[in-house]
Amino acid sequence: MIHRILLLAAALAGTAACDADTPPPASPAAPADVEPLQARLDRAEQFFLRPERIRDSLSGQVWLSDDRFVHWPGVGPNRGTFEIVDPQARTVAPLLARAELSAQLAGVTVPEDYLQFALAPDSTRLVFRIADKTFALGLDDRRVVALAADDVAAHVLAPDTVLAPDRRAFLVRRGHGFAVLAADGRALVERDGEPEAAWKLPRTAWSPDSRHLAVWNRDARAVHKVPIVDYTTALEEVKQVPYVKTGTPLVRAELHLVEPATGRVVTAALPGDESYDWLAGWRPDGSEALVLRLARDGKRLDLLAVAPATGDVRLLVREEQPDSFVADVGFDEGGWQQQVVPLTDGLLWISERDGWRHVYRYDYSGELEGQLTRGSFPVHQVLAVTPERDALLVLASAEPDAPYDRLVYRVPIAGGALTRLSGDAGMHRPSVSPSGRYSIDGHSARTRPRAWDVIAVDSGAAFRYAEADASAVIALGYQSPEAIVTTAADGVTRLHGTLFKPVDFDPRRRYAVIDLIYAGPFISVVPWTYVGTSESRIAEGLAQMGFVVMVLDARGTPGRGKAFQDATYGRFGQIEIPDHLAALDQAAATRPYMDLQRLGIYGHSWGGYFALRAMLTAPDRFVAGYAGAPGDLTEDALCNEPNLGLLAANPAAYAAGSNLPLAGNLRGALKLMHGTSDDQAPISTTMRMADALIRADRRFELLIMPGTGHNPEPRRYYYDDVRRFFADKLGPPR
Repeated sequence: MIHRILLLAAALAGTAACDADTPPPASPAAPADVEPLQARLDRAEQFFLRPERIRDSLSGQVWLSDDRFVHWPGVGPNRGTFEIVDPQARTVAPLLARAELSAQLAGVTVPEDYLQFALAPDSTRLVFRIADKTFALGLDDRRVVALAADDVAAHVLAPDTVLAPDRRAFLVRRGHGFAVLAADGRALVERDGEPEAAWKLPRTAWSPDSRHLAVWNRDARAVHKVPIVDYTTALEEVKQVPYVKTGTPLVRAELHLVEPATGRVVTAALPGDESYDWLAGWRPDGSEALVLRLARDGKRLDLLAVAPATGDVRLLVREEQPDSFVADVGFDEGGWQQQVVPLTDGLLWISERDGWRHVYRYDYSGELEGQLTRGSFPVHQVLAVTPERDALLVLASAEPDAPYDRLVYRVPIAGGALTRLSGDAGMHRPSVSPSGRYSIDGHSARTRPRAWDVIAVDSGAAFRYAEADASAVIALGYQSPEAIVTTAADGVTRLHGTLFKPVDFDPRRRYAVIDLIYAGPFISVVPWTYVGTSESRIAEGLAQMGFVVMVLDARGTPGRGKAFQDATYGRFGQIEIPDHLAALDQAAATRPYMDLQRLGIYGHSWGGYFALRAMLTAPDRFVAGYAGAPGDLTEDALCNEPNLGLLAANPAAYAAGSNLPLAGNLRGALKLMHGTSDDQAPISTTMRMADALIRADRRFELLIMPGTGHNPEPRRYYYDDVRRFFADKLGPPR
C-alpha cells in the first residue's frame, strides 16, 4: 500500500494542471545563466532562516523591587550571562561574569542566545533551567545552586504556573486538573479533570489580595470531533479531537472561584447561552473578578463582575455592533488582554463605537464617565497609568503618514491630545515596570533591527541598553523589501504592501510574480519590523528562486479602523482577490520587470483558502497556485461566524464564499497540500476540494504529509515543494 501511495503521488506531481479542453502549458525553458535548482533552493532556505541569524536579547526581563531589572543579553560583552540594568543610574553590568557562571555550573554548557529564567517566590533568587537541570542564582551572594526536581521554586518556570501576588502560593497544573500549593509545597486545594473537561488556569487567576483565584473548567464533550488518523503504523489508530465547526456546539465554560485558605469553591452564575469567555482580571481591592463574554456571533461583548465568595454575577459594560461584530478570532488570540484595565475608582474600556479603537472610562456601577482618546487612529493598548495618576501611557497608530506604526503616547487621564514618547518610528512593544516609573521598549522598523530602550515615564528620557546584531544578515546580501502603496479595487482606499526581490535582482530582466496571500480579517501580514512576519519570511525565500513576491494587506484586515476591516463583513471572499489584483496591476505599471503574464499565488491556512479563491475566481489572471492546508467557511466557528454572521442567519454569504461550486473554473496549475494530523484546518477541507475538482474533470496536484499538523514537518520539505512548484510552472527570469 505504501508503494502504491508513492506511485500515485509521483503521478500527480508529474501531471500539469490544465483546463479539461486545453493542453498543459510547456514549462518555460531556463536561460543558460540560471543557477541550478538545488543552489536556488539552498539560498531560498538561507533567506527563510534569516531571522535566526540575528543576535538579539529575547529572553525577557525580570523586574526587581528597586526598578532595576535582569535580562539575558544575546549580544554584547556580557552575552552568555545575566545582565542587570539600572534605569535610574543608566548603567548595564553583568550580575556575575560569564566565566564565573560557567565555573559555578561545573561543566554544564551555558547557552548564549536564550535562557528561560524567572524570579523565585522569595524574590531573592533567579531560577533558571539548562537542559533538564534547574538552578537558582542568589541576587545578593551571586551563588549558583542546583535545585532538586521537586523543589517548589522550580514551579515558576512551568508555563501553566500562576504565582499569587503575595508570592506565598502557586496555582499549578496537574494532568487535566489543578492544585493550589503553599510555599512549602503542601496542596491546599486539588481538583481532577478529564481530557474533554479539563481545567484552564488563566494568567489573571489570582485576586490582588491573594485571597481568591478563578479557574475555568472547559467542557468539550458535546463538541464536534475531528478524527485524526495515525497512518504511520500498519494498524491505524484514530484519535478524536474536539473541533468547533461553523454551526456546531461550542465548548461550555464554567468559572470556579477558589478560596485556598478554606478550600471553598463556588461556581460563578454566568448566563447559559453559548459564548466565548475570558478572565480579564480583578478589581484592585479583590472584591470582584472581571469576565469578558463574547456572544457566539461576535455582535455583543459583555463585561461581567463576579463576587468570589458567592459566585453572583452582575453586568458592568455591554458593547454591541448589531450590523457588524465587536470581536472575532483575533480577540481570542490575545486581543482580550487589551480590552479592560481595572483601576481603583473605575475601569478603562476599549471600544470602536465611533469607528476607531479608543479608550473610555466607566465607574464600577457601569456608568460611562467619558471618552479619553479621540481621532482617526486606533489605540491598541493602554500600557499603564502614570504613578501620579494624571495620565495614561497608550500604544497607538496616530501618525497619519504611518498608519501601521505602533508608538507610545502619553494622554491626560481627563482626556486630551496625545504626546508622542517614542523617538524612533516603527513597531514598539513596551512593558511597564511594576512601579510604573519606567518602561522597557523593544522597537524595530522594516529597515532597522531591534533596539532596546528604557524610558522614564515622567520625562520620556530614554536609555538604550541593547541592540540587535544583524551583521550575519547583511553578509547574506539581504536588502529590505520595497514598500508599495496602492489603491484598492474600490478606487479609493489606500493599501500598503511590500515587494520582495532576489538578491541578484536585475531590473532589466522580466520576473514572474507571486502573490503571497493571507487576507483573512484576523491579522495583518505586511512586515513592519526587521524580523518581519511569517508570510514575509516565506516571501523572502520564494524571491530567491527568481521571483518578485508581493505581500499585501487588503481591505478586511485589522489595524486600520472599523470601516476598513468591515469592508469584508458578511461577504468573506468577495473583494480580497480584486484588491490584490488591483495592487499587482498598479505596482507592475511602473515596474516593467514584473511579468504579470506569469502570475502565481501561494497561501497557507486562510491564505490557502484565498489561493484557491484566486485560481477559481480569476482564472484568466493566475496561471499557478499552491494552497497549503486551506481553510473553509465550514471550519472554525470563531474564524467564520463573527465575520459572516451565524449560518442560519446568513446562508447566502456562506454559499457565496464557498470554493467548492467554483471547481469547474480552474484553468491554471493548482497544487494542494495537507497534513493528515491537522487539527486546526482539518484535512476534510482538502478532500472535499479534491472531490469537487475531480467531479469537474479538472487536473491538480496533491501533497499529503502523513502525521503532520497545521504547521507541516519536516518544514523544509514542504517549503521546498512550494518553491519547486513555482520554479516549474512559472519559470526563471527572462
